[in-house]
Amino acid sequence: MFLEQQGIMKANFIVGLIILLKIVSWPGSVIAGAGKPQHGDRATITHSGRVSGSVFLSGEYRRSPPLKVVKSRSFCGLTVPNDTLLVGPDGGVRNAVVTMRPLDRTAAIHPGRIVLDNRQCAFVPHVQVATVGSELILKNSDPILHTVHARIGKDTLFNVGLPRWRQVSKVLARVGVLKIDCDVLHTWMSAAIMVVSTPYFYVTGENGLFVFDGIPAGNYGIEIWHERLGTKTARVSVSDNAAISFEVVYANTPR
Repeated sequence: MFLEQQGIMKANFIVGLIILLKIVSWPGSVIAGAGKPQHGDRATITHSGRVSGSVFLSGEYRRSPPLKVVKSRSFCGLTVPNDTLLVGPDGGVRNAVVTMRPLDRTAAIHPGRIVLDNRQCAFVPHVQVATVGSELILKNSDPILHTVHARIGKDTLFNVGLPRWRQVSKVLARVGVLKIDCDVLHTWMSAAIMVVSTPYFYVTGENGLFVFDGIPAGNYGIEIWHERLGTKTARVSVSDNAAISFEVVYANTPR
């Protein structure tokens, strides 16, 4: 049970980013590299805390209309859902990537393994994160040809043809946001993979919440990224047996 200490400190770190810090005593625990928190720092964490929060969209939200299918309609149908901005009933933003980077030490990172599938004429999952050096498995569950064209900015990292029988492995050797497209006229298909050099990362679900447990005490830079809403940044100081909670609010700007 949390025992609330003194007050609530509020500060606007950047325009539109509202940080609400609440210092409480908290019995430290470790969740390393498992489940949604997805961090694997092997530093000694006898002094640790919790960082949690939520990502919200302010204003009225209407889901984007489905995307028009221009090829392979006999299998894909006439439209597919548009997953580039998904918001829950309470305003929580899904598929926002939250990362924490230590500012006063070097955190150990451990490459993992992620999978990007082509399923029902869409890339699945739509957004994911991996540490640099991780293995990316590319597969195709559809009975039609797809390609996986990955770029960082204007640079192509790979462009792989994937008939259903083929599976390809790639090493994610470069930090940044990989934008994924399909080049066989499946123009509606897209995905993003964020490759990071920190063990602390999280992809929000429908409620927009995120939690990092067992964070070593110290100073951290925090980045919140969303493919449609952009990037916000902040800094926090994690104390021994303390919990920090903050709220990120994006304005709903029509496109």
